[in-house]
Amino acid sequence: MIIARCWLEKLFKCVYGCAYFDRNIFNPEMIDILFDNDKTIPLKFQLQQANLYANNEIFENVLIFYHLSISESLNIDFKDVNITKEHTNILLNILINGGTKFPKICFEFVKLTKLYGLFIKYIQTTSKDCSKIVPDIRLKSLVKTNFKLNERAKEVKNSNDSKSTTYLIKNIYNPKTKFYLYFEEPKKVGDIHTLRIIKE
Repeated sequence: MIIARCWLEKLFKCVYGCAYFDRNIFNPEMIDILFDNDKTIPLKFQLQQANLYANNEIFENVLIFYHLSISESLNIDFKDVNITKEHTNILLNILINGGTKFPKICFEFVKLTKLYGLFIKYIQTTSKDCSKIVPDIRLKSLVKTNFKLNERAKEVKNSNDSKSTTYLIKNIYNPKTKFYLYFEEPKKVGDIHTLRIIKE
């Protein structure tokens, strides 16, 4: 236990450009036990970018971020997860409340229609306060998704070269709160479909 604490303490004192957690992540309860609420040591891995790979067994553990401090982007691959309604609600909560923790989030799925629909509804018609929303979101899917847009969405740019379309949507309670949606079609068969949502 002393050796594990010693090495974790050294890791907490460093800053990392990128870290990969492949279907494993540090158990937050173990860290708390090892350090016994020691307030003199910041119990966070300082990362610019974190890449997490989830499966059905560790889905919720992957989404515990107490010991991660991320300055640039959080990328989570859910291709090996059967996304349930409960999972979708957890991910939606991260997108709408994680803006103070994560400048950019990328979720990769086999299919993502439900999360997209809930998020678009939230930013357009549900929320009166969009200040906590992650400012740069990328939702990637292996399967072509028919993204439905509210009739209030306005097409602002269509690029034939890269097969991308840009839409602008506004929050009904605060029209100054704008979101740009960039739909990018894959350049070749087997590539990923990407939806990027930028909060202005």
